[in-house]
Amino acid sequence: MKTFRHLTGDNAYQQKSGVLRVGPPLAQYRAAAGALLVSAVLVLTGCAGAAPAAEAPSTTTPSPATPVPTAVGACPESDGQGPWGDVIAKEQVTDAAGSYCHTTLDPASVGAQFDPAVVDLDSLATYGFTIEDAEAAQRAALIYVTEAGLDSALLDDSATADAAWFESASPWFTPAGHTALTPQVASFGLSEAGVIVSQSLPSPLTRDGGPRATNTAVGVDKIFGTLSVDQQTPLLVVSTNVTVDYAATDAAIVEAAIRDERGTTSLSEDSLRASTPTLFDGSDDEGLVLAGGFNVGFTSGDQTAIEHISAAWTLSTGDGALQIDAIEPELDPSLR
Repeated sequence: MKTFRHLTGDNAYQQKSGVLRVGPPLAQYRAAAGALLVSAVLVLTGCAGAAPAAEAPSTTTPSPATPVPTAVGACPESDGQGPWGDVIAKEQVTDAAGSYCHTTLDPASVGAQFDPAVVDLDSLATYGFTIEDAEAAQRAALIYVTEAGLDSALLDDSATADAAWFESASPWFTPAGHTALTPQVASFGLSEAGVIVSQSLPSPLTRDGGPRATNTAVGVDKIFGTLSVDQQTPLLVVSTNVTVDYAATDAAIVEAAIRDERGTTSLSEDSLRASTPTLFDGSDDEGLVLAGGFNVGFTSGDQTAIEHISAAWTLSTGDGALQIDAIEPELDPSLR
């Protein structure tokens, strides 16, 4: 099983990945989604073929008072145009598996609204940030999380190179942030580096012209100032929470659980029949739920390009009977 270092100042920890276990009802993962990333801050971590180009960041920067939503008719091949939670259509994408709708943040959604109550004003003042910086950082963080973190081309593509995708994703990041993350991505991969979700879901997910996720909910737990891992650079961190529902057949879930691509415990179909018989009842109604969040950090004077990112999440069947994968960084004791 791979391990990597979690650096926060002088502390170093190990992170577990690829945990496959039978678990309690998924309600506990939904409830914990908002708490995972409040504590798991500043996790620097980070597989390799030619990857598709990363999606370009949205160029529209709506005013906080007058959000400008993307046209919901942007995915003409989808039978429906939502609602899909806190996201709306961005563009139609066609790949080797078929056509799907790439989504972005809906600025009019509940999850996108700025709540000053989640901002730690004292820490902002300490590190030289303002409430206006916090609002701009939240908007940029949630756009990244919805467009790239949760809905990149590599979400359900296990055959392409993480390093190549990350190189093409440089417009999302500051030069320093991209440089710092590059060796982590090369060593550990995008998912374990906390950059995007990839290599865990069935491949491919549904290709019916609509979004690959049936519902995406995002929110913000906390916005605060701190120091980066160099203990010198002030960071404005947006700690987000996400819950994403995916339609998947029982057969696709079983295949994803059995494959041993990311250090998961090897299981057989027979062992899954014994532990999770609902995956063999022919109903195909469990689906998958990803719950967790991203921490997205920005530097002074630029709340559009990402300086630091980390993530923690679990992927489970919709009924909570089986946890297929998890990115679970150790917690920074100073932030518990």
